[in-house]
Amino acid sequence: MSGSRCGRAALAAFLAAGLVAIAASACPDDAGTDVVILSLAAAVDKASTHYALQRCPGCYEANPVMSEPALSLVVKAASIATTTWACDRLRKAGHPKGAKWLRWGVAGLWLGAAGWNLHKARAPLEAAR
Repeated sequence: MSGSRCGRAALAAFLAAGLVAIAASACPDDAGTDVVILSLAAAVDKASTHYALQRCPGCYEANPVMSEPALSLVVKAASIATTTWACDRLRKAGHPKGAKWLRWGVAGLWLGAAGWNLHKARAPLEAAR
């Protein structure tokens, strides 16, 4: 993936997360909280992927679906929508703790991926010292 395409995708992810956060803050219910947390975690994952691809010459996106910027945004948006829907269903079924576990589990996976990306981006800098 070229640097400029990846940069535009990361910028689009941040803008999308910001718009979602603004929209979700208008209705401060549990679903709004789900959307904000998941959107921010997805944006951090997307931005850290962009950063790692720029800093690490040997790094590449291992997931073929996520290697295309436009498709990766669609997949992230669908994941956010699906997780929010599942959390809502869990709450309606009387499992609010299950909804929180699901929300934080998915956000944790994305934040863990972001941490891995940043670790990989730092490796070439450590080797240069």
